[in-house]
Amino acid sequence: MTDDERLLARAARLAVPVAIEDPDHGRSAIVVMIVGQRYAFPLADVRRASILGPITVLPHVPPIVLGLATSDGDVRAVFDGRVWAGGTRRSVMENTPVLILGTAVAPLVLAIDSFAGSMILGTHKPPAGAPAATWLHGVTDDGVLVVDVAALLRDPAFSPDPAPGTRAFEGLSP
Repeated sequence: MTDDERLLARAARLAVPVAIEDPDHGRSAIVVMIVGQRYAFPLADVRRASILGPITVLPHVPPIVLGLATSDGDVRAVFDGRVWAGGTRRSVMENTPVLILGTAVAPLVLAIDSFAGSMILGTHKPPAGAPAATWLHGVTDDGVLVVDVAALLRDPAFSPDPAPGTRAFEGLSP
């Protein structure tokens, strides 16, 4: 047997088939409750989970805009996770649980109902028989909706300057 044949035989013995895996498989996620449904946000996409103090309600804004609050020394718009999830607008509380998603330059502050722990993301699948939301990455076997945060951040409802008619602050003068 030549050296080349020995090396090829060894390579064949050591070769492991390449498996295509879900990129979220094995990643940690924070689980939150919004309108009675559990949502998993991959920790890599969460800047912080926090409780915000008082939120200042703004007049003449769409229901998804809960108000303004201070976060990291800056005034930020707080968006209502209940409205985003298809529920009714929440009443403003003194202490509101939120997830802060996205970049430090343009974070998205999303009010949630409560924190529900954490999980390691395994394989998940698209929901059966339900229309796929653009932000929905998949559903775990126990019914947790896995959020694609990058897609969520591109949602026109949260954008400061999307197409006309879809902006969260539509109709307000600059």
